[in-house]
Amino acid sequence: MDLSKLNPPQREAVVTTEGPLLVLAGAGSGKTRVITHRIAYLLGKGVSARSILAVTFTNKAAAEMKERVVHLAGKAAAPVLVSTFHAFGAEVLREDLWRLGYPKKFAIADQGDQMALVRRAMKERRIDDRTFDARKVLVAISRAKNAGIVPEPLEEGRGDDYDLITSQVFPLYQLALRAQGAVDFDDLIVLPSRLFRELPDVKARFVRRFRYLLVDEFQDTNAAQLELLRLLAAERRNVCAVGDDDQAIYSWRGAEVRNILEFDRHFPGAREVRLEQNYRSTQLILDAANAVIAMNEERKPKRMWSDRRGGSPIRLLVCPDEEEEARIVAREVQKALEAGTSADDIAVLYRTNGQSRPLEEALRERDIAYEVVGGSEFFDKREVKDVIAYFKVISNPLDEVSLLRIINVPTRGIGDVTVERLTRHARTHHLPLFRSLADAKACEELSPGAAESVLQFHGLIERYRAAFQRGNLAEVTRRLLEETGFREAARAATPSATVADRKLKSVDQVLASLEAFEKREGTKADLMTYLNRLSLDTRAEEDEGERAGRRRVTLMTLHGAKGLEWRVVFLVGMEEELLPHKGMQGEAQNLPEERRLAYVGLTRAREQLVLTRAAVRVRRGQEVPRTPSRFLSDIPPELVEVVDATAPPPGPPSERELKFFASLKDRLKAGGAL
Repeated sequence: MDLSKLNPPQREAVVTTEGPLLVLAGAGSGKTRVITHRIAYLLGKGVSARSILAVTFTNKAAAEMKERVVHLAGKAAAPVLVSTFHAFGAEVLREDLWRLGYPKKFAIADQGDQMALVRRAMKERRIDDRTFDARKVLVAISRAKNAGIVPEPLEEGRGDDYDLITSQVFPLYQLALRAQGAVDFDDLIVLPSRLFRELPDVKARFVRRFRYLLVDEFQDTNAAQLELLRLLAAERRNVCAVGDDDQAIYSWRGAEVRNILEFDRHFPGAREVRLEQNYRSTQLILDAANAVIAMNEERKPKRMWSDRRGGSPIRLLVCPDEEEEARIVAREVQKALEAGTSADDIAVLYRTNGQSRPLEEALRERDIAYEVVGGSEFFDKREVKDVIAYFKVISNPLDEVSLLRIINVPTRGIGDVTVERLTRHARTHHLPLFRSLADAKACEELSPGAAESVLQFHGLIERYRAAFQRGNLAEVTRRLLEETGFREAARAATPSATVADRKLKSVDQVLASLEAFEKREGTKADLMTYLNRLSLDTRAEEDEGERAGRRRVTLMTLHGAKGLEWRVVFLVGMEEELLPHKGMQGEAQNLPEERRLAYVGLTRAREQLVLTRAAVRVRRGQEVPRTPSRFLSDIPPELVEVVDATAPPPGPPSERELKFFASLKDRLKAGGAL
């Protein structure tokens, strides 16, 4: 194994294979190179590929890591399991979840399903989901699960209405999941840990197999993920955690920065290696980022450095207001394009999605192609969700959320009144809703015509259940769409042929996705596995056909930018209450995390970094003066070139200004003020 291209700390991280190891990998320090070389080094020492597990947070990152490992170590690396936490959890559950009383074939509820179950539980508890946000309730449930606790109302003065609501909704939500034979995303982490604790033979099987554990982005782990790792590591404790506490920016979704700060407490005797050489940015950019992050008190001390000396100075553009800020940014983007920078090597980063509107308008005015990353995802499109709902009902008839979505899509004479009567009939006779469809003629409240429509729909689902079990998923789906008149209904519900074509293209993408899945899985391809794979994808599949060949400037939030890099970066809105943000949805400000967000933004730039702030922003129709971000004052002034568009131009006053002051003087004299 050739390690000559690694720097000394990288080599140390690769060859330290036994016992717990924390690799503090600063921004742009080559952490993926370390992980992939470490796996190749283990294989070279004779370690079985099947005994290595590497976990990360996105399917894309896992796929890229696996590809790099195979490229480095050859076919011998193919059996190495490189996976997301959730996909690994699903594998554990697939073998043994039935031993906790779940069905052998379980479904994974996606976020849409979860929201529907929360809203239903709120309705049962007579909680108005227009007054209280169901999404906040779901977030509270998720946080409780990941912390290993049952939601309970806090004592007076500590909690709020959401604590009480969550404690009331949680048991109904859990009951609904079990009734549908489903688990949610958090269960994919929590339930494997429960299996390991309650069933020693299950734990022993996995501990025996996985002798070496590698964890990417360790700073993003939550309490439940840490517990799963500790159980899996057992007495051997060969855990290599790679991460950067300075880039811990996901506390709002349950990540615990303390996991990395206290690694040696969780894994006593751990060694620590710091990767401080940056291969991305100029030293000038790193000096600014180092100065900002150094102000955080609770962190692992490190100072990023680069052998790329010199470079363009950081520019701070002070703008009169947000509209002018957007126009100035668009003008600077155009200059970069004219100077030869490719559009896809330029990014405009901001703290909140709401900041993108004026930027989009200004870029459109100059006819600059751009892409707002983080918009609606492919599998969130209505027609796509309808097709997926058919799949869910066909593979799992207990899924009432999906059943209610498509029972009258396309329209087949089963209206809301019919559905309400069917639901009442099911509850009265203690039947699953789908079972009550077959019993439609026994429902006295239904007219003969409505009952017949219900029976036809039930028959349709049963026929296609049998058809899908025989394979050829994409072809069977085409027949289903044709028989139901799905495409014709989508066209009829759309005002223009162009929009209709776009909708139907989305449906074609589902078919293409199914075909690719069948090609990968061969005879093992079935509908439930396909659905669970979709649920495990943290990023939606994109329409590559639409995006191919187009170079665009990227507009993105700071949270979305982590792990990415561009030649030229604009970081806009460097003001108090924006960056650092004052706190989302009434939550307290988390200043250390805001500082880490700023650090992430600064270290995305390879060559040019432009910061902007506005002197005034419009809030609720009023012009509000803005205070410069405290992070700006942390950057040494010699690193920054300030361009103040709010200052009067230097030199003698213009003829227009002279006329204005002469006129003002005359008016004051006439009024007796002079």
